[in-house]
Amino acid sequence: MADPAEHEALTQNELAKLTEAFSIWDKNEQGFIKFDPDFQLLWRSIGQNPTEAEIKEIIADHDKGTGYFDQELFLKICESDNPRYMKDNIRPEQLIEAFKTFDKDGKGTLTVGQLRYLMQCLGDTLDDEEADGFINFVVKECKLEDSDEIPYEEIVEKLINRDPGLAV
Repeated sequence: MADPAEHEALTQNELAKLTEAFSIWDKNEQGFIKFDPDFQLLWRSIGQNPTEAEIKEIIADHDKGTGYFDQELFLKICESDNPRYMKDNIRPEQLIEAFKTFDKDGKGTLTVGQLRYLMQCLGDTLDDEEADGFINFVVKECKLEDSDEIPYEEIVEKLINRDPGLAV
């Protein structure tokens, strides 16, 4: 296990999570992993959603020509503040507040149509297949009986507790 004193920018919980993630991806138990393609997969497994450009930047900044990285380098990348590579995970309260913006009547619900609009027209949009998958997940898990309305606090709860490895 990595020494917490050497990684003061990470909490003990973060350090344990990141160390475990590295050891899972170090399939040959050699203490190092290939940058291409494994870094991107490892980075996504810890909840990051990088663009191709961000991945290339991280690799360019840290690959010393070997094509590999070890756990220590991985932890340094994770705790780096300048530049900051790791993005903070969104908190449930932030999602609820975002949904409240579209809850015009203040009932704590959104319609399937409103939700589809949010997913396909605003921000990082989903394509039809992704939106259908998300809507089907939400309707199955959260939709009120005999209604087109979906409580958005329940959507957030289901998303937060959902296994990220499962397809929507």
